[in-house]
Amino acid sequence: MPTRFNYLRQDSPLTLAEGLEEYSASYPFLNTNDGSTEASAWFRCHDLTHVVFGTIPFEIRGETINDLWTIFGSDVTLKEYWQFFRVTNISYSTVIKSYDRKHGGRLRVYGAMLKQFPVGLMTIVRALKMKKKWPWHDSELYLHQALWQTREEFGIRVINPGSNPR
Repeated sequence: MPTRFNYLRQDSPLTLAEGLEEYSASYPFLNTNDGSTEASAWFRCHDLTHVVFGTIPFEIRGETINDLWTIFGSDVTLKEYWQFFRVTNISYSTVIKSYDRKHGGRLRVYGAMLKQFPVGLMTIVRALKMKKKWPWHDSELYLHQALWQTREEFGIRVINPGSNPR
C-alpha cells in the first residue's frame, strides 16, 4: 500500500474515477463498490467521499474527517447516512473492535478518538465554508473531472492526513 496517495494531493490531476481506482487498488479487502447491490452502491458513495475529500480509510483520523465532512459538507441527510451503516451491516461496536488491536485496547481507542476533536472541528468549519454541498447520490457526474477542479468547484481544502489542525 502506498504511503502517499495521489488522490490526497489538493492539486491532484487524477479524475475522481482514477482516484477511486487508486484508492480501491490499495485496499484489496474492500467490499466491492461497483453498484451491483444496494450495499455496494452505498459503499461506492462512501468511497468516493474518501477520494474527493482526500481522506485515508481505516484510520480513526481519516474516518473522523470523512464522516464529519460527509455529514456537514454533502447533501446526504443524517438519516440517509445512518441508512448507509444499516444497509452495509456496519455496526459501531465492529468499528471500535477493529481498532482495538492497533491501539492496545478499547480505552486507548476512545482516547485516540478524543484526540481527533481539533481536526474534527477544523473539518466541520471547512465543510461549512464549501461553495456547495457534495452530491452524495449524484457524485458520478464528477467521475471524469480532475480532482483539483472538483475541489476548486466545491471549495474543498484537503486536510493533510498526518498534520495537526491549523
